[in-house]
Amino acid sequence: MTCSTRDASRLLGISVRTAQLWVEEGRLQAWKTPGGHRRILVESVDRLVNEQRRAGLPKSMPFGVLVLRDDPLERAELQALLGNVLPDCVVSTAANGFEGLIRIGETAPEVLITDLCVKGLDFFPMVHALVGNARNRAMLIVVLVESEADRAGVRMHLPDEVVLVGTPVDGAELAALVRAFLSNWRRQKEKRDHQLEKTC
Repeated sequence: MTCSTRDASRLLGISVRTAQLWVEEGRLQAWKTPGGHRRILVESVDRLVNEQRRAGLPKSMPFGVLVLRDDPLERAELQALLGNVLPDCVVSTAANGFEGLIRIGETAPEVLITDLCVKGLDFFPMVHALVGNARNRAMLIVVLVESEADRAGVRMHLPDEVVLVGTPVDGAELAALVRAFLSNWRRQKEKRDHQLEKTC
């Protein structure tokens, strides 16, 4: 049985880039498809997971939250607020759409919090693409809107999975939303991990 690099990184609690490096170092056994995608042997993933358990290392990393906001002050304030109310999360930031997509590709955060409009990319196609890609890895996308008029105007252009939150941001409300999502995400991940262990 094989799995993707992203699946292996989830099971091992490491970044996708680290999983790629482990493949290159030979710690994970893999082969490439004709399209150039890595397929990692589940057996080698299980071996490293068992090594982690024997070493007493945590199986999973902290949850990732990415804040994508153009304004540097608002970006820093929201990062600090979320860092305080979500101590089990690593909160990182991006200043524009291009940087945001690079961060998403590198770290695969569980949660993306973004302004309604970000510089560098066409916002609505970007969100639709992220939701389409996130179906297999459960990413919560929160879009910040300034008014009820904005909310009504953009709702019809966004997928149902996207959550709209008003600004200024209520930290307690946003934290409760993120916690509820992550709690469900953790249960689903444990269920998938259990099923994978049963098939091996």
